[in-house]
Amino acid sequence: MADKQTKSTVIRRILQYIRKYIALVCFSLFLAVISVVGSLAIPVLVGSAIDFMIEADRVNFSNVSMYLCAVLGCTGISALAQWLMSQINNRITFRVSRDIRNEAFRHIQKLPLSYLDKFSQGDIVSRVIVDVDTFADGLLMGFTQLFTGVITIVGTLFFMLMTNVPITL
Repeated sequence: MADKQTKSTVIRRILQYIRKYIALVCFSLFLAVISVVGSLAIPVLVGSAIDFMIEADRVNFSNVSMYLCAVLGCTGISALAQWLMSQINNRITFRVSRDIRNEAFRHIQKLPLSYLDKFSQGDIVSRVIVDVDTFADGLLMGFTQLFTGVITIVGTLFFMLMTNVPITL
């Protein structure tokens, strides 16, 4: 029970740091939706283009080219949204880790001399920096994978339902 309580306390503290940047988090979620929808729309568009390829001499090139332009547009928009999302996630992670690092250094400055005599200040600072960097790496991966993963699952189910309900079920 104590382990669950510790985890929930840690998560609550992390969310307090992230709360300052909620606008960036929401924008990152929005970009994740755009990126995933663009990626999921591409197979649907390619399938629609293939429907206009009836046989060897009967290809409706105007419709096929229209769908291929839409595929290119979705690819470009999806790539741009994914790039912007990674930039924003990097910014959020940098700011959160900076806040945590600054708070840790403020705590180090308040440590009693007896503690500082046992350990060198450089060792303490090094541990803080390494731990915060490791946390930042995990936070960045968590943002990116959580946002795109959940939205991909929901989006895939939505596109499958739009295409064919009985097969989806």
